[in-house]
Amino acid sequence: MLGTRTHRNIYLVLLALLGGSMVTSVWLSNLVWVLMGANWLLEGRWREKWQMARESRLLHVYTALYLLLLVGMAWTSNLGHGLAVLQVKMPLFFVPLIVLTTRPVEGAARRTILWFYATVVLVVSVIGAVRLATIPHLPYRDAVPYISHIRFALNCCMVIFLACSEMRHAGKWLRVALAVVIAWLMLFVVLIHSYTAIAVLLTVSLAVALLRLHRWQPIALWVVAVAALTVVVGHEVKSYYTLSPLATSPLPTLTAGGRPYEHACDGMVENGNYINNHICREELRNEWSRRSTLPYDSLTGDGYSVEPTLVRYLNALGRTKDSVGVWSLSEEQLHAVERGVANPVYESRNPLKKMVYVTLLEREFSRHTHAVEGFSMLQRFELWGAAVEVVRRNPWFGVGTGDVDDALHAQLAQQHSAISDTTKSTHNQYLSLLTAFGAVGFALLLVLLLRAAPRLRRQPTLLLAWALVILVSCLTEDTFDTLAGILFSTWFLGCRRP
Repeated sequence: MLGTRTHRNIYLVLLALLGGSMVTSVWLSNLVWVLMGANWLLEGRWREKWQMARESRLLHVYTALYLLLLVGMAWTSNLGHGLAVLQVKMPLFFVPLIVLTTRPVEGAARRTILWFYATVVLVVSVIGAVRLATIPHLPYRDAVPYISHIRFALNCCMVIFLACSEMRHAGKWLRVALAVVIAWLMLFVVLIHSYTAIAVLLTVSLAVALLRLHRWQPIALWVVAVAALTVVVGHEVKSYYTLSPLATSPLPTLTAGGRPYEHACDGMVENGNYINNHICREELRNEWSRRSTLPYDSLTGDGYSVEPTLVRYLNALGRTKDSVGVWSLSEEQLHAVERGVANPVYESRNPLKKMVYVTLLEREFSRHTHAVEGFSMLQRFELWGAAVEVVRRNPWFGVGTGDVDDALHAQLAQQHSAISDTTKSTHNQYLSLLTAFGAVGFALLLVLLLRAAPRLRRQPTLLLAWALVILVSCLTEDTFDTLAGILFSTWFLGCRRP
């Protein structure tokens, strides 16, 4: 039998490995938490663990959540999917059980584990940035090869909060290094277009400043940062909607070649021009065929049709969508359209500008076409509305563990939604829980969470920030539906203080 110290050392090593693997490898993450469980079983000390389990109110929350998943199998109709859910979410039960019934990590060991995790996150972010810079036309969602960009962005937020917490005790040069890390990860979050992470950073930093720091300097810094961000975003919004001379000039009826123009006059704006005005499709087809080897009726490199990509690109340049417009394109611009670039801003080195322009385009499409395909925020609104309707029809006990996705997509189909045939989930953990367990199960979890909140508040600022990150992220994501999200929601418990 191994001694207590040996089991302790094994636990510390595996806890560090789990922190690093949750942003790099699903296979390794699964292996590590299973090994942690084996070490936990072999260690024994059952009386101590039972006492810790009884006293840990946070453990009661996680245990109740998994028990609800088990109970929810009683009235689910899709047993196969329900069993798959139970399998995927096993770490949601076992990881908290292991770490919350093991003595907390203290002192140098705790800092070493946290900074090992932070180093892995930092290295992965650099890998993601290199991939974006070197792989042509790589979608920002695929920048991080090991994990969803949304889940990874939450880990970036936690490393930012960790670096901020270390600032108070750091020397001059270490503070400079930490500031560089914070600035880099903030930039990377923008590079991968994580609206969730930006919202998390803003809301959680303010909440922590109000709840824990009780000093005016952090709040003043937050106000200055938000004001600066508002000014920058406001400038980009103004730039997007400031009409160009072409947009404000009288609408001609004929092109320079004598063919009729189409003017939808629907008011849909992009880059200060009306997308659906000044269009002559005949000239676009003819002149494109003369300039490009890519057939007009084919798809671009990014999988979009040539015509709408060309129309938007010319519109973004403030040019007419006709023969004159096509021949005004440089060779570089022509190749950009062939690759699927619909707006020159999308290739800009200013990632925040691109984020603002993409968001405003979604708004324009929402206002004028009510289309949701291809637009993440619009799809979320559609999914949330359908989930609310499912909850309304099953208010008390929900639809069961395995029927959440089936009920959601059945409702989408009933609404004739364009995304009813997709595999998209609710993208809101609270709505997912309400859909599965109804008001009764959700209320039970809420009561247990409120019961645990006072003790969590007594934890270090980093743990408070982690809890708030989870609560905010659950508004726009199904955080507990993937292994990366589950481990993010449980691993930090191992770094708590007594």
